[in-house]
Amino acid sequence: MTVPVVALLTAKPGCEDKAEQLFRGVIEETLREEGCITYQLNIDSKNPRRFVWTEEWASQELLDKHLNAPHIVKLFADLEPLLEHAEVVALRKVAGGNA
Repeated sequence: MTVPVVALLTAKPGCEDKAEQLFRGVIEETLREEGCITYQLNIDSKNPRRFVWTEEWASQELLDKHLNAPHIVKLFADLEPLLEHAEVVALRKVAGGNA
């Protein structure tokens, strides 16, 4: 069973452009990772400081590997001073199609 993930990250006021730049910088490398099915960056249409990642991974093991990958560890370290909120939620697929 695959693992869908939603990550909700809100940039501090004035930090949204830098946060978006950092987010964009990991997309290509992540899409090449083993087990990455989808990895999409979105911005909340009503709150441009709120970034919403929608992801799907082939297994929990491969998601864990991704979260510990050097480019993701560096991303979160670089983002820490720019964010006011961060939440990563691994989900259990119940029904329906792709996220």
